[in-house]
Amino acid sequence: MDHLARLLCGRALCLLALLGVCAGCTPPQPRDTRAADVQTITEGEVLCVRHWSTRDAERIVARYADDTTVMAPNMAPAIGREAIREMVKQLVRDGNFALTFDVPRVEVARSSDVGYAQGSYTLVTTGLATKKPLTDRGTYLRIYRKQLDGAWKVLLDMRTSSLTASSPLL
Repeated sequence: MDHLARLLCGRALCLLALLGVCAGCTPPQPRDTRAADVQTITEGEVLCVRHWSTRDAERIVARYADDTTVMAPNMAPAIGREAIREMVKQLVRDGNFALTFDVPRVEVARSSDVGYAQGSYTLVTTGLATKKPLTDRGTYLRIYRKQLDGAWKVLLDMRTSSLTASSPLL
């Protein structure tokens, strides 16, 4: 074999070896962002308490995705941002209104596209029958979905009440 043929043969063997090595390569695993995502959702929950305490309806509603459903005790589900906005405005207009919640558990899926916050709440509103402050304590669950821009928005918000169905909140 002449020099040129040996050179071409050597390069071909190197190329085949490189292709063989690359064929067995797997793409790198995506970076695990769950701890940061849990922190982001937790901080959002803290901000949510602040927004409810200042009765800031627009900031409260901004946390929800366009297709969110809110299921509150003894109320029809509010589906979509506009329905949620009306529900929030109705709640914060109540002179006795106060809402606090505790968030002991926040989890995010391995895929980092879905998460949830679970905790307890205390809600004070004016009772329809008595016209006096009515305190409700219960639990809640918020399902979050990560948006394309990386922001977390509430997809589903539901509460369970310690009050009976005959104790109207609104």
